[in-house]
Amino acid sequence: MQKRQPSQQTCRSCRCVDKFDFHVPDLVWKQVVPKNLQTRVVCLECFDKFAAEKQVPYTHFLHTVYFAGEKAQMELKVVDSHDP
Repeated sequence: MQKRQPSQQTCRSCRCVDKFDFHVPDLVWKQVVPKNLQTRVVCLECFDKFAAEKQVPYTHFLHTVYFAGEKAQMELKVVDSHDP
């Protein structure tokens, strides 16, 4: 398991440090995330797993994903593999 920094959030599904900040509309969040976790922190990896299980496409709702590491912070561009 990853070492937790004092200011970093922890995913309530997998309990790992959440290093990615992302946003999807509330409607998509409610379709994807289990009801008991909808008001909690869910990491991008768990969100993706839940979306795959429910077959909910969401990448077109993401515009930017932010990574917060120990030495650097990055703004990442989202590429939808289903775009033509």
